[in-house]
Amino acid sequence: MLRQITLGEMAMAKTIFGNSMSYNVWVHCDSYLPFGMQSDNVAMAPNGDIYFRKLLYRHDFSEDFAEYKHLFMHELTHVWQHQNGMWVRTRGLFSSLADYNYYLDSKKKLSDYGMEQQASIVADYFILKTYGVAGLIKGIQRDYVRIDNKIDPDTIESIYRSVLPNSIL
Repeated sequence: MLRQITLGEMAMAKTIFGNSMSYNVWVHCDSYLPFGMQSDNVAMAPNGDIYFRKLLYRHDFSEDFAEYKHLFMHELTHVWQHQNGMWVRTRGLFSSLADYNYYLDSKKKLSDYGMEQQASIVADYFILKTYGVAGLIKGIQRDYVRIDNKIDPDTIESIYRSVLPNSIL
């Protein structure tokens, strides 16, 4: 199955990417890798298109649970990276070794993080904007901004904003 992103997915994406990317993006329900070598629980966006296996594919990610919206926004971040000159396919060859976790540091910029960390940061920021701090804590099981081993709800959004480029809304 092959489709373009839905109007709902585009609206969801525009809350983060605004006009900083082209939304002419194809979504595949197939393996990017030959002979179906892409694992069933892996999504990929190596070339400006997004590839989901049947297990993860949704007809419209904007109408699904937060976890699937997070996954879609993570992969769409790779499309944004590709459109902005990052060699996503080449870097993706080593993504099995990549660290998706991150420590959000207000002194860093998004470009200071690895490719997968960048996608995690943007997708997590989407969850924060959409569902608030409670949604971020509930829905995603990673380490975030920690102050005395707690997420500080009063400062977390401003720390994300300081890390993200101005093209991210």
